[in-house]
Amino acid sequence: MTGQDAVSALLDRVRDWWRRQGELSVLGNMEIGRVAEDLRISTDTLRDLVARGPEAANLLYERMQALGISKADVDKAAQGVMRDMQRTCACCNEKGVCEKDLADRPDDPVWKNYCPNAVTLESLSELKARSSG
Repeated sequence: MTGQDAVSALLDRVRDWWRRQGELSVLGNMEIGRVAEDLRISTDTLRDLVARGPEAANLLYERMQALGISKADVDKAAQGVMRDMQRTCACCNEKGVCEKDLADRPDDPVWKNYCPNAVTLESLSELKARSSG
């Protein structure tokens, strides 16, 4: 990626962020509160998730694929676990490390040291192995 491409990509991300902020700001505080309540999260968490964007949990899906875990496996384990993992991943501040690890060494267990979903993902892997065996 050239310097110009990197700047263009950054500007696109900033524009997307501003657009998402605008979409949320048209809702009144009561409506935002209702949406947050429906999602079983605080309004601050909802605002944070909106600011992070729709791709904020994409690394979760990549990690699940590397571990051989599907969304169906998660849904079979327990209701609401997928949503909780998505929210946890979206709010994680280790995205740069995670992205690099997934690209360079997806089988290295070092991710367990920083991933806030590590215990859940390991449990899901073990559950899947037991049910397959």
